[in-house]
Amino acid sequence: MKPSRSVPPDAPHLEASPLDAPLGAANWILDQITAHPQAPVAAAVVGPGGTGKSLLLERAARQYARSGVDVTAISPGRSIELESLDGESLDLARPLLIDDAHGLPEATLTRLRTIAQAPDARVVVAYRPWPRPAGLRGLSAALSRTHSPTVLTHLDRSAIVDRISSRLRIQAPISLVELVQEQSGGLPWLTDLVTQALVDSGGFNPARPQEFRRPQRVNVSAGLAERLRHRIEELDPEVRRLLEAMAVGADLDADVLALLLDSDASELDETVEAALATGLLTESGQIIGFIANLVLRLAPTLRSRKLQRRYAEIQLERGGNMLTVGEQLLNTGASGTTVAAALEAAGEQALRERPELADKLFTAAVAAGAREQRLGVRRAHAAALAGDHTTALRLAEEVLADPSNPDRKRAVMVAAALLAPRGLPDRSAQLYSSVAESAVLAAPLLIGTGERARVQALLEAPVSTDTETSCLAEAGRRTALALIASIDTGHTEALAQLTSAITLLEPAGETLLLSDTPAALSAVVATQCGELEVAEAALSRAVVSRLGGRPAHARHLLLHGWISMLAGGLGAAHRALHKASTSLSQSLQPREELLAAALQAGLACREADSDARGADSLGAGSIGTGSIGTDAIHAAWQRGRRALIGYPVDLYSLQQIGELAIAAAAAGEADGVAPYLQQADVLLEKLGNPVLWAVPLHWHRLHAALAVADLALARHHAQRLAAVHVPSRYAAALSAAGDAWIHTIDQTVDSAVVVQVAHQLRTVGLSAEGARLAAHAAAAATDPKDATTLLGCARTLAGGTSGTRTSPVVLTDAPFESHSESAAKPMEHTSYMAGGTQTPESPSATGGVDVPKPDSVLSLRELEVGRLILAGFTHKQIGGKLFISAKTVEHHVARIRQRLAVSSRTELFGRLRSLVAEATDQ
Repeated sequence: MKPSRSVPPDAPHLEASPLDAPLGAANWILDQITAHPQAPVAAAVVGPGGTGKSLLLERAARQYARSGVDVTAISPGRSIELESLDGESLDLARPLLIDDAHGLPEATLTRLRTIAQAPDARVVVAYRPWPRPAGLRGLSAALSRTHSPTVLTHLDRSAIVDRISSRLRIQAPISLVELVQEQSGGLPWLTDLVTQALVDSGGFNPARPQEFRRPQRVNVSAGLAERLRHRIEELDPEVRRLLEAMAVGADLDADVLALLLDSDASELDETVEAALATGLLTESGQIIGFIANLVLRLAPTLRSRKLQRRYAEIQLERGGNMLTVGEQLLNTGASGTTVAAALEAAGEQALRERPELADKLFTAAVAAGAREQRLGVRRAHAAALAGDHTTALRLAEEVLADPSNPDRKRAVMVAAALLAPRGLPDRSAQLYSSVAESAVLAAPLLIGTGERARVQALLEAPVSTDTETSCLAEAGRRTALALIASIDTGHTEALAQLTSAITLLEPAGETLLLSDTPAALSAVVATQCGELEVAEAALSRAVVSRLGGRPAHARHLLLHGWISMLAGGLGAAHRALHKASTSLSQSLQPREELLAAALQAGLACREADSDARGADSLGAGSIGTGSIGTDAIHAAWQRGRRALIGYPVDLYSLQQIGELAIAAAAAGEADGVAPYLQQADVLLEKLGNPVLWAVPLHWHRLHAALAVADLALARHHAQRLAAVHVPSRYAAALSAAGDAWIHTIDQTVDSAVVVQVAHQLRTVGLSAEGARLAAHAAAAATDPKDATTLLGCARTLAGGTSGTRTSPVVLTDAPFESHSESAAKPMEHTSYMAGGTQTPESPSATGGVDVPKPDSVLSLRELEVGRLILAGFTHKQIGGKLFISAKTVEHHVARIRQRLAVSSRTELFGRLRSLVAEATDQ
């Protein structure tokens, strides 16, 4: 892509700072000159190169000129002024502005000290912190009598914001500020250059700042490198060599630099101080990103390759950080034993720190000469963590096919973890069981298919003492105990054991490959017994620690959506479903596709049910197919039907099968889910019909029967719920609710009982279900007072679910964006000036219209009505969703129009969008 606008040949150097750029700590000098140009001023200004010292002197000269005062400018490159300094022609009445004083002769510095000591002197001296000759120390002391030296440094984040905003006359977006800070290190002239280069190349359009998307990688173009070549070539040769060494990854470590530069460590002090004084290193001693790229581009290719190889050798010998070495070697084409070993070591480190990079490093190691067979399983592990399951399985199977390969155990872990979510839990369990150290990891798969006795045998087997696998094995053992407890004793012991398993695995985080994470299993168990807050907490911990890496992220995200749906947070559930189905980098595996399809079906049925109540204006409507048979349900069921084919019935998918049974019944295709329900019955029977797993399925099947008005079948499942005698608050709530639903269908509503049952549902996290029961009971009530009471109950419970129960950490993909490509698919490459920046299309942000605070304009109820109006719902549908009449909705809309003082539909929608958006941001 060519630059969006050309830069004329006679344009000023981009690296020159604008004369109106902020100067921070040095502003007091300019303020004093402006206020009292004839008054004495003695100031020393110290800072690395490029921090604005020359700019300060130029602005001081301009300010004196505005006041009619001539100045004498002195620097090492101005010989005429230096000669006059010791002659009779020097006019001491004129202000002296001295730049780069560190480079002046000792005699000149001594003379300047004498001048600066005069009480009426007007002297401003700028210099670098290195070198520090004796004459400069004396001059600095003389100038410091009335004011300490002013120190100019690299800019911090807020100063960069001010500088960019001043230069471009806009409020700089944070993503642009972060990129400029990263590339410029806060060096003022470089901050200006990077900003201008992004504008000139088309990477950033000041007219549309909200559209900026930071690139994944930034290079220095050939043209810009040539324009800046003089800045590198004019450096002291030793400083330039030091910068080249740091550009290939070396830190300010004397031992490493001495080996890399063939120097004596004791001789590097002055070189390092000189390099710091250039400003091309940050204050912490790191080479600035842009400068590193520039130095590498300008350095001779063979010299750069030699430095890279030598640095790789040093780090391998020292056992140092190899990740930087590996990244430097990527895409260079370098090869050989040392390079291959360095890339391999970097790949191993990346598996622990940046899994998405490891695959590239291992692939490069093979290209550089490493044995492919030896790296096969590590490449498989890296590909799996990066989300490329197909490649990972292929590589793992190649290792498994070789009986002599020493990495077969590791290949078992990769293949077993990936096969289970692909619909092959039996093969996954077989692989885990084939290795003694990992056999216990088969427990969730075996329990899921009803093999309780085999899991008991695994728990009774001797425990491995291998320190490398002890944490994983112990977590697996606790997970197995938890799932046994979920069958035998209930959820309390199960959730406690799963929580401890999460704790054991958190340190390993995203490097672990598991068929299912303890966090996901904890969420599943918790939703089976109504402990939705426990489920959310487990998933939040998993996301913070990135447990299971990218392969587990979609499952965690969808389970969060499932919890939100059960709690009534349909908006949050929709967002989770959308993100998991469309935004994540990898496609959904069959297990997660089944979960996504069931989530889509559950949302469609709940929304259609709400619409049906609105259509009836909360009158005595049915709960049959006619009330919830919509296109959305048909579409969801078709997706679910395909998903059921792709994944076998297991214990952890029973709720999903139940939701799909409701959707299938509503779509008039109940027979389509019947075989899977039969398999679920067989599975539960095999396990002794454990209450925790059986009760929720009966609850779903009760509603599937209600959807087709099969009262006999509905009574059967209500009786199965009532037959549970094991102490269980959740089972008791569902049993009471099942009985209440039967009475609602029979129109023998006892409002007091329904209200009690509805609130009982709320205590187990099912406020939305309680609200739905109360609303339908109100429609069936014959006494207007009972109907009013039940509607009030429905509104109360719905009010507790109108918000979202989402934890922000669960709904974000950020933990993975920090190490890899973002889910928003940022640009892959940016080249300053030449090559340009490619920016994806993005919708414009809402205009900056000043609107009052939402809570000062509309009530919370009116805001909720406004949201639903914007979503396209009719007054009747809104009434159904909020458990109010359509006439009440009309009154709310009229009140909204009056409060907003709008006269047209377009104006109403515009104001509502602004208010709703502002309320959401708060």
